[in-house]
Amino acid sequence: MIDDLLRRAAAKTDTIANDLNAADPAQPPPEWVVPVRFNPEPFVDQVPTLAKGVCRPVSPMLRARFQAFGRWRLATHGHWLSSADMVALWDEPADPLLREIREMREAAEENWPNDASALFRPERLSLFAGNDVSNDKIYLLWLDCADEPELWVYDSNGEGRYSDLAAYLTAYLCDDLTAFERSWRA
Repeated sequence: MIDDLLRRAAAKTDTIANDLNAADPAQPPPEWVVPVRFNPEPFVDQVPTLAKGVCRPVSPMLRARFQAFGRWRLATHGHWLSSADMVALWDEPADPLLREIREMREAAEENWPNDASALFRPERLSLFAGNDVSNDKIYLLWLDCADEPELWVYDSNGEGRYSDLAAYLTAYLCDDLTAFERSWRA
């Protein structure tokens, strides 16, 4: 099931990008506006958290995600990070994209009290996706006694929470924004 959701989400983002990039057929789009899914890394059995040196065991859904591809540039809610990208965020990344994603996340933590990184200890969170030019991002929230982490998603609609990756992808594929209409602060 999760493999099919990942495949369908990738196809949807490609279609959206192709439609946007087709505005001027005489001019090919710049490389940075074309979605790219990088090859998967070798077997991932741990997911890095925001706490340097702290990882969580990979869940079944996340295992499928990391087996499908590594970094996904221009994915849903930013760029999906590879596990190596997540490790690189522990220090000052050499990659300019990762540096900017890290800066955007840190700015949100310092200036937005409702950002997940301001609410939870760093060993409870992983940055699953981030953006270098906006506040779009996805955190994984690792809860005790849960098989899959929750996804806390931020974009121009505010914030939405999903019970797991499958729930998030299903909502994305259906253009379902109801998670953004329910406030966890109520």
